[in-house]
Amino acid sequence: MAAVRQREFERLFVRGTDGNGLRPPGKPFTSVDDLDDLWEDETFGSEGTHTVIDVWELIDAEAYDDDHTVRPLSDEESIELFGTVEPTLADFARAQERDAAQHSGSDGLWDMPSWSAWCRPLKDADGANTVIAFWGRSGD
Repeated sequence: MAAVRQREFERLFVRGTDGNGLRPPGKPFTSVDDLDDLWEDETFGSEGTHTVIDVWELIDAEAYDDDHTVRPLSDEESIELFGTVEPTLADFARAQERDAAQHSGSDGLWDMPSWSAWCRPLKDADGANTVIAFWGRSGD
């Protein structure tokens, strides 16, 4: 989780591809930890980065979704959303397409509260774990 957040931080703030105008003047950012103080700032605290940076605590699959948490989907939730306990990249894409088209069976994909996220390992066509998908909701 820390590595994923740091990689996204570097993409936004170190390489400067976006940054959302959140970098304070004259204060260089070197790590995701540099953002911690900004959560107390009303402007930043209500906006965030709209990325995985905005969640920093990995909780158990059975735990309650709370602000700034990432929770792995339970097997039951995976079956509900993807039709399997071992979803593939294609299963995830289909769930996103159903959600975008607002078809039944996709309501749960974004049911987490604001400032939280879910994750699930996704397999490739050969059955190997290739990625861990993170998806969530910002504060707005």
